[in-house]
Amino acid sequence: MNRGIVFFDFDGTLVDETARIYRPTAATKEALRQLKENGYLAVLATGRAKCYVPETGIAWDGYVTSNGAHAELCGEEIFDSCMPDELVKMIIDNADRYKYIFVAENQEKCYTNGLDNEHFLSSLSFFDIPMSVFRPVSEADGARVHKMFLTFESEAVYDAVSSELGEFFSFSRHRTNLSCDVDMAGISKGAAISKMAAAAGVSIADTYAFGDNSNDYEMLKAVGTGIAMGAHSPDIEEVCSFVTKTVAEEGISYGLRHAGLI
Repeated sequence: MNRGIVFFDFDGTLVDETARIYRPTAATKEALRQLKENGYLAVLATGRAKCYVPETGIAWDGYVTSNGAHAELCGEEIFDSCMPDELVKMIIDNADRYKYIFVAENQEKCYTNGLDNEHFLSSLSFFDIPMSVFRPVSEADGARVHKMFLTFESEAVYDAVSSELGEFFSFSRHRTNLSCDVDMAGISKGAAISKMAAAAGVSIADTYAFGDNSNDYEMLKAVGTGIAMGAHSPDIEEVCSFVTKTVAEEGISYGLRHAGLI
């Protein structure tokens, strides 16, 4: 009998690249061990595609990846939604005009026009993302795409692209880097919450989530209890029950204790 589900964002929540914390701390891993021992499911809910989620040392009960475009629980697929080819082409066709680097992601591989771009490579380095899952866009013909990821060299480029294409996509700026996620309208981490809860036989009242960025907004709004990390985008405060400490201050273990889950 599952007592509830706790969803954890990755970048800025389980780890903090700005503090050079690239993997969950020993205290975080111990807190999640206690959480699972207490009968709660632990689900990683990330903007990353599964192919570049690193080994964390945590036995996840499920995954919500690519900002909710794909979800699985206990090894079974719960939800999967790919971008229509014409929308993927729209992002690709605008890359030269706006001078941005794009990544077309699915759960197995990522395709990009940025393998020789210094700004893109520095973004991967910042997030500690391995190059091994990235392939040239010339190999992407017919590939399924769950999400797009853009890096750009100025705020003006982001503003122009998100303004022009906002009718078709949802843009989520990354809080600590000149990059953003691009999702189909209607796709979010939050949209996967009810499906995951139903599959686990858990009431929404018994769901919890930790997040730090705007792409966590819908997830934090959808769960019974939303928890913001100590360093976070201001907009998520309106959908959170409380603010925990930062990653460096062991915000996950503090937040789980505060919520009475461990």
